[in-house]
Amino acid sequence: MAGDRFDVIIVGAGIVGLSSAYHIKKNNPDMEVLVIDRANTYAQGNTAKSAASIRDLFSEEVNFKLSHSTIEFYKYLNSHGNDIGLSMVGYLFLLRSGDRRSDILRKLASKTKIRFFEGDEIDTFPGLKAHPDSDLVDLMGLSNVDEGVLGENCGTVEPELISQYYYEESKKLGVEFMFRTELNEFTLAPVKKIDFPGEPFLWQDKIIGDLQTNRGPLHADTYVCATDVWATKLLDNTGIDSHIRPKKRQIFQLSGPAVEKILYGWKYNEQHVIPFTILPFRAAYLRPAPKFKSIWVGVADDFNRNFDLEDDPQPERDFFEKSLMQIISAYYPDLSDAKLTGSWAGYYSYNTIDKSPYIFRDLNLIVATGTSGSGILKGDGIGRNVEAILSGKNVVKLFDGTSYETDHTGLYKRTTLNEEIVL
Repeated sequence: MAGDRFDVIIVGAGIVGLSSAYHIKKNNPDMEVLVIDRANTYAQGNTAKSAASIRDLFSEEVNFKLSHSTIEFYKYLNSHGNDIGLSMVGYLFLLRSGDRRSDILRKLASKTKIRFFEGDEIDTFPGLKAHPDSDLVDLMGLSNVDEGVLGENCGTVEPELISQYYYEESKKLGVEFMFRTELNEFTLAPVKKIDFPGEPFLWQDKIIGDLQTNRGPLHADTYVCATDVWATKLLDNTGIDSHIRPKKRQIFQLSGPAVEKILYGWKYNEQHVIPFTILPFRAAYLRPAPKFKSIWVGVADDFNRNFDLEDDPQPERDFFEKSLMQIISAYYPDLSDAKLTGSWAGYYSYNTIDKSPYIFRDLNLIVATGTSGSGILKGDGIGRNVEAILSGKNVVKLFDGTSYETDHTGLYKRTTLNEEIVL
């Protein structure tokens, strides 16, 4: 297909690129749409390396709408025979007294299903030590667990299965895919070429030109940059700012009898599986993985984590042992005996300003990035947003019937407030 012209070329076959392709083609069946990716197949980047959990517990209105509508779409797929690995086990925030997130979550209770736990009920949570040892409190500055807030419209999915759905449905609609296709950068070209060395010049109108790839040149009227954390590198040459920085994230899989006792000891959901659990200190978390009889643990280590970007990030055993597990085992002492059976690392495309997605058009390019770790749980809504911008719509209509103006996730009339619940 190198050398062919398309209406739209999407760069990136992760969840955002796949969802965008699906909604663009579904709403514009006559458009020729191509998705390219440097990997051997779809969803091999940060989509595959995520904690793959879904929640609608967000302080910012657009983030709530994106996540809630995406969850409703995933639930719809699940109820209509599409296996996406959906398990609505919930999201549990363990909070200290005075945590401002408690007020935010109480306000959200008017929009989504939330349950609150206090006192003796917290003592029923399997394996939890709500009051860590005093010597650890003094040394590490740990907080007690004074409240539990359970988001019941939350849970987990399997990233490969939800990605497979969008890929297969897109193919049925006629979207074409080119894998093992490397793009080094987007480049500017003049709208009216004069074939003079050095163009485009300041006085020329500009567009994003043909994509120069290892498979040859590719042409489109409109391009979509859905490359997650690599957007900045690809756009730097154009002067278009992606407004994101990379943040490495690591996940470690724990297994063994102590893990299974905690994993299957929960009594507040139908699955009797521990919910995705966020500790009151540094937002360290436990993510249930019953398919593997395991618990995944991780943390948003923002304060000592640099902005370096590697193509193949590796998990750090020292970080696991000396940092993360010191927090985890203070609240779940039995997990000290757990066996580390797997680990991996990826990146958040971190919007350092307000922690909400950037979805905007500049020239003939649509940029969709800055998900700050919530690509899968907002993926369907983001794809609809991309399609709305492409089609010249001022309003994004989401699956659950809600809507918002496309400018709200853009640059110049952006209305999103700082998101206060980021993991």
